[in-house]
Amino acid sequence: MKKLYVPGLLAALVCAMPTAQANCHAALKERLPQSGTVIFGEMHGTNEIPAFFSACVREFVEHGEPVRVFLEFDASDTEHTAQYLRGEIDEAALLSSPRWRRLDGRTSRAMLELHRALKGVQVVGFAPLYGVADINAGMGENFLQHRLENGYNLVLVGGVHAQVSAGKGDVYASVPFGQYIQARSKNVLSLNARYTRGNAWTCSPYCDASPLAGNEPTGATPARSIGFGGNDRRFDGYFSVGAATASPPAVERK
Repeated sequence: MKKLYVPGLLAALVCAMPTAQANCHAALKERLPQSGTVIFGEMHGTNEIPAFFSACVREFVEHGEPVRVFLEFDASDTEHTAQYLRGEIDEAALLSSPRWRRLDGRTSRAMLELHRALKGVQVVGFAPLYGVADINAGMGENFLQHRLENGYNLVLVGGVHAQVSAGKGDVYASVPFGQYIQARSKNVLSLNARYTRGNAWTCSPYCDASPLAGNEPTGATPARSIGFGGNDRRFDGYFSVGAATASPPAVERK
C-alpha cells in the first residue's frame, strides 16, 4: 500500500465534529512520543464513540502527524472506500457497497459521518472475509500488513477485539486482536470506551435501539477524556464519551 501523509488542515475534519475531548493528541503523545498504534475499543451503534474517534484523528492531523486509520470493515472494500475519501466517487456510490447493507452499528449514520470527516485521510478496512476460522488473527495480519511503521495507526474496533489481555474468568475462542498485535509490534495502546446510561443500535437478537447499563465508574473522570490505568486490565486505559445515544443504520431498511 502506498504511504500517504495527510495535509495539516482538513476542512472536513474541522467542521464535521464538535470538540470531543480534552486534547487526545497530547494525552496519547505522552505515552507514544514518536509513533505507535492506539486501539479504540467501542460499543458499536452509538453516536458518541465515532464522534470521539473522529475528533481524535482530527487532532493528530492538525498537528501534522503521519496518520493511518483502521476501521472494522471488510479489507476487500478498502479501495472502494478510498475512492470516496479521495473524492473520486460520491456518497451514493460509497453506500452501494454490500457492507452498508448490514444493519449493525458498524454501518450506522454515525459511522457514515465518520467517513465524511475522514476525507483526505488514508483509511484501511482490516476485517477478514466471513468464514475465516480465526477472525482476530485475520484482523491482526491485515493490520500488520498495512500499518505505518513511522507514524500513528488509529484503530476503531469492537471492544472485545480491542482487549490486550483476558479479564478474570474470560474464555475466548482466539486471542483478541489487541493482544495479537501487541505481541507482534511495538508501542501499542488499547483504550476501552466508557459511557454512562443510554442506548445503542444493536443486533441481538434483532436490530434496534437497545438500552445500555453504562460502564463509567461513579465519580470517574468527566466525559470526553482519556485516562490510563484503572482496574480493567484487559485494556491499557479508557476514553469516556458521556451518555450514549443510538445511531441507526446509514442505509434504511426496506
